[in-house]
Order: sequence, then C-alpha cells, then structure tokens
Amino acid sequence: MYYETALDRWKRFTYVEDLPDELGPFRKLLEEYSKVPPNETDELLVSTRKKLWEVAMYPCIGRWSFLNLRSMQDSHFKIAFDRLKQPNDPDTGSNSADTLLDIGCCIGQVLRKMVHDGIEPNRLFGTDLHPEFISIGTELFNDEGCGLTFVAGDLLDPEDKALDKLDGKITLIHAANFFHLFTWEQQVKIGVRIVGFLKPGTNDALIFGRQIGTHRPRERDGKKKSFLHNQESFQKLWDEVGMKTETRWRVQVSISEERRVDIPGFGEEDRYTRFGIYQCTV
Repeated sequence: MYYETALDRWKRFTYVEDLPDELGPFRKLLEEYSKVPPNETDELLVSTRKKLWEVAMYPCIGRWSFLNLRSMQDSHFKIAFDRLKQPNDPDTGSNSADTLLDIGCCIGQVLRKMVHDGIEPNRLFGTDLHPEFISIGTELFNDEGCGLTFVAGDLLDPEDKALDKLDGKITLIHAANFFHLFTWEQQVKIGVRIVGFLKPGTNDALIFGRQIGTHRPRERDGKKKSFLHNQESFQKLWDEVGMKTETRWRVQVSISEERRVDIPGFGEEDRYTRFGIYQCTV
C-alpha cells in the first residue's frame, strides 16, 4: 500500500511538470533582452526551474508563476514606470530620482523587464533571501554587470548587515508573494526595515504587489504560521509600522473572486489580492 508523504502531497499541489502555454512575454524577454535563440528558450526555462526548485520548493517556482509577467500590467506598475522615467533633476543631482526595490525578487525577472521597457538599470534594486536565486537569474539572463543592484539578505535578521546597502536609497517598493509568508509580528518588523530603505525626505513612497489575502483576517495555522489580511487588517498593520517609524500610510487592497487558493493550508475564504500602500504626509 502506498502512503503519500507530506513532501509528495506538497509537490502534488504545487508542482507542474510541463511549461504552461502563457509564457509568450517571458520568452520574448529572453529573446530580445538576453538574445536567446527562440528554439532554446524552453530548454533553458526547464533547466532554470530545476535549479530554483532545488534551492526552495516555493509554489511560485513549482507552478511556473515566477515566469508570469502579466502581473506587471497592474496599475501600480504604471505609476512606478511613470515615476522612474522622470529625468534626474540637474539642480539636486541623482538623489532626486525615484528608485525601485523588488523584495523577494527571485531571479530578477521583473527588474529585467523594466530595463527592457526603458527604465535605467541604476534606478532598480532587488533583494532575496536566497543568493542562489540572484546568481541563477544572472546566468539565465546572461547580463553580468548590467547595472542592476542585487543584495541577498534576511529582512528579519538584525545581524544581517548586507541589506544596509539599501538604506536611504529607495522610494518605490514591489513585493509579490511575500508578506503572506510571515506572522503579524514579523510583518511589522519587515515594514519597519522597509521604511529604513527610504530616501531621506521621501513623503510619497509607494509599496505595492500581490499576495494571498482573505475575507477573514487571521493567523494561519500550520507548521509555518503566517498572517493573512483583508483591507482593514493590513491597514491596521501599517498603522503599527507608522507608529514605530513616525510615518503614515494608506492601504488599498483589491481581492480577486475569480478563483480560490488551491494551495495546501489555505481555506475557502482565502483569495489572491493586490495591494498598494501609499505614504501620507505626516
């Protein structure tokens, strides 16, 4: 008799063997940005996913969703693009320019797409817990020395000084499939750390992205606990971050009702969401 292990069950729900059909934009990025021949893109993607899965078995890796660039059609990306395309102010120098940090950047696919679409690479930063993801991304896109800045580090570890390189340099922050990995207390710590990345004097910072949210805010049970939000609870969390950092934030959350979250550990009330967290003038 066969008994399914926890790992087997996790893979059954989070791992798809074959490449999905809707990867046209990512293939185009490889062909135009990295000059990969069209007949080599699929083999390259399969080998890249294998390397990433060996590092961390995240659903976004197993289900190929890390290759889905459709999320960049979100209205918050348009706001970020418009701000990043503004020229530097010659009177005040480059410190006046907007810059974007992609938190949990994985292979840096979002940043490469932004460069391909005309954003100066020196305005773009990425960070991930796994340095292997960053190196795998550089190998995939074949763009060592491209001008992008990547920093591997742990946002929850106060002893990890690598992320200090980002302090005082950022005005825009993208975080996809990130906050829902952590408890309320951890999310507050991360929020406080993020505020430390902002350029001095910034009063119009924008933090945006997507995550798994819920109609019933709660700490999710399981081996690894995490807190899921709706509009009200996420606002409350950022009110707490604001109190700790002497900043103010306005949160907007959009909940998708198109399909339920079919990942182990999530319930009927849990949904995919998009969010924008806007800095308010104190």
